[in-house]
Amino acid sequence: MPGGRDLKNDILNSSLCTLCGACLDWCPYIKNLDDNLVITFDCNVAEGRCYTVCPRTNTDWHQVNSSFFTDADWSQEIGSCVKVYRAKSLSSIPGQQDGGTVSALLKTALEEKLTDALLLTGSRDNMQPESFITNSLSYIEKAAGSKFLASPGFRKIMQAAQEGVKKLLVVGRPCQIQALRKMQVSQADQLKDMDIISIGLFCMWSLSWEFTNYLQNEYPGLTIKSMAIPRHGVEIMTNQGVKTIPTAKVREFIRPGCSYCLDMTSELADISVGAFEAEAGWNTLIVRNSSGTELVSKAVGNGLLHVEDYPENELQLLKSASFNKKARNLNSIKELIANDAINPPVNISQYDYLEEVNS
Repeated sequence: MPGGRDLKNDILNSSLCTLCGACLDWCPYIKNLDDNLVITFDCNVAEGRCYTVCPRTNTDWHQVNSSFFTDADWSQEIGSCVKVYRAKSLSSIPGQQDGGTVSALLKTALEEKLTDALLLTGSRDNMQPESFITNSLSYIEKAAGSKFLASPGFRKIMQAAQEGVKKLLVVGRPCQIQALRKMQVSQADQLKDMDIISIGLFCMWSLSWEFTNYLQNEYPGLTIKSMAIPRHGVEIMTNQGVKTIPTAKVREFIRPGCSYCLDMTSELADISVGAFEAEAGWNTLIVRNSSGTELVSKAVGNGLLHVEDYPENELQLLKSASFNKKARNLNSIKELIANDAINPPVNISQYDYLEEVNS
């Protein structure tokens, strides 16, 4: 097993890093180079701030969950839940993907002054991610559409705090939302003056930035417009039409740390949003607490968002997909623990229910 209780040994050297970015501005010795983190000085602080906010260090997720969700039903597959909808935006935003639900919620939050600023991820070339803080409606368009390459954007939470932002809305992957919640629990004094609303995105995995090199070699001279992963495969939209890539080829670029993630639906977010696989042009929308309920209600009331009850058969498919990710990746964690390859990122006994349900 790697030595020490520090980020370098437990996370970076063990390929557990998710590139959420949470540790970057909590430690002056951690830098990112493209989609890699490097430590520029051998800090001897055990379990320092960077370690406590990392979503891959050992965490009692049940305790974290209970700190933020008290009035919701809890599902073993998809976490705390007040209501599940299928939803779509009632206004078109260029670049939006699926139902445009996230864009509608962002616009509502700014217009209703539920937030002072947004932490979003856009891209420089429609693939390589670029995160930014904004309070402008026009920048929502810049961030529209799904991003499949990992981004260290949550480093900017500390930037927002230093700039005196009192109300912040963040959009992130499950690992980033986990990091946010650990910040709020373990470093509460640093964020005590900031109210944060979180929108979590469904995520099976994120890709390394090497994927852009693959696309450039595979489609030289073409302009990449966007990427989508419908049920039948992986699609790249270009200036010369849609190019389909074998799923097996794309999987070669999945970040190793994604194999140890037990969260498909961003269970710790106030609101979670993903594709509604049964019908194009819609999203799956999970409201998890009162903050999420307020934002969705205002979006619906202002005529920006349409919601409908979620079909029961699709809910069972969603739960099955989420359960399968948990079970598959828990087995990956168990294998590494058995081989003394990692310090356990979770107390695996917290997930005994997976084996019980599976049996």
